[in-house]
Amino acid sequence: MPKIVKGPEGLSSRNKQAERLEKGILRAKYGIFVFRDGTVRFDAIEVPITYFKPKDLVYTPIEKLKELGYTHDIYGNPLESEDQILELKPQDIILPTIGPSKKGSKLKKDGFLISLINTAKFIDEELERLYKIDRYYNVKKPEDLLGHILIVLAPHTSAGTVGRIIGFSRTQALLMHPMMHAAIRRNCDGDEGTVLLLLDALLNFSREYLPDKRGGTMDAPLTITIKVKGMEIDDEVQKFDTVWNYPLELYEASLQYKPPESVKIQIFKERIDTPTEYINWGFMHDINSISENGNKVSAYKSLGEMLEKLNFELKLAKLLRSVDPSTVASLVINLHFVRDIKGNLRKFSEQEFRCIKCNKRFRRPPLSGKCDRCGGRIVMTVHYGSVVKYLEPSLWLAEKLKLDEYTSSSLKALKMKIDQTFGNQSKEKQIKDFFNL
Repeated sequence: MPKIVKGPEGLSSRNKQAERLEKGILRAKYGIFVFRDGTVRFDAIEVPITYFKPKDLVYTPIEKLKELGYTHDIYGNPLESEDQILELKPQDIILPTIGPSKKGSKLKKDGFLISLINTAKFIDEELERLYKIDRYYNVKKPEDLLGHILIVLAPHTSAGTVGRIIGFSRTQALLMHPMMHAAIRRNCDGDEGTVLLLLDALLNFSREYLPDKRGGTMDAPLTITIKVKGMEIDDEVQKFDTVWNYPLELYEASLQYKPPESVKIQIFKERIDTPTEYINWGFMHDINSISENGNKVSAYKSLGEMLEKLNFELKLAKLLRSVDPSTVASLVINLHFVRDIKGNLRKFSEQEFRCIKCNKRFRRPPLSGKCDRCGGRIVMTVHYGSVVKYLEPSLWLAEKLKLDEYTSSSLKALKMKIDQTFGNQSKEKQIKDFFNL
């Protein structure tokens, strides 16, 4: 038995339906964490690819690739070598191996893979102990996961797409075909997607667990796309170039700043409903190996706090002639920082209070300042520091980069509102400071 079995403090679904306690015990046994809909999720940065080499995959022997349908390379030669180039089938997925370690957020060499294997073992024991039927995955080594079906899902959507595991790379990336990225409603630019084992969703997912509030059905596989079709995916991918090289006139036209459509280049839309809809997309630059060369982990994952990420983003913006650092800073401030500050300020005025001893929640704190259940000290759940975390950096950026008047004025007005709420202070206050106790 696991030493600790964790669960939510309360249920937020309409009928307050709880799942079976045994499932929580089994998850704790295998060290895996459940999402609010009853499934186990695995997140990774999305990276589009159209071709790969057997050497890009770890734990996938050539014979297994042949079983999965990769019998010949792009030149029609039988698959025999790890250096041959293969075209990725649209719904085949290369999963990461690098992922968080069991005890924290630090990335570990096989963290993703270990968690996925443990989830398969959890499902097998669940089938055997709870439902009295045979195990399904019987995973003893990574190769045993090859060929199994996943659901791929993008955040803030409610429609998943099925995909097949064909291997793992020595990266922290979800390597999929551009059609697959578009099918889950992503535009292939480094977003984060999530995968879950199909059997996990069929067995453990339930609408009854979803929160009864606006947005409660987001990130849930309410529907599943079985087959990806070109006409049904985002038109951004329909404009995807499907050629092996660009003609000389494209480069000549770029020197004259002509519009892109002035040079005729084949795009995916022209292939829809033709024999080449899913094949022969082409690529232009060969590399030795995805798993051996280049970045293995996104900077977004390897960097620490948001301000550190922003610092590197602005450094990159200064290096690129095609990017205006002021525009980058303005977008980050208006679309992220300001919204975060306003949201936390609103939460501060609506917050609950809690006892640090027994964790009882209070809509309003007792006048005594102590918990009426155990006598413990009452503290806030939203603090001054979380409200103003991004305010000073935003003000500094606005002044340093001479941002537009709208952004600068909005920040000054927001600071005035915060000062009126908290007073001009440099440290956090306790409840007694507000109540003069």
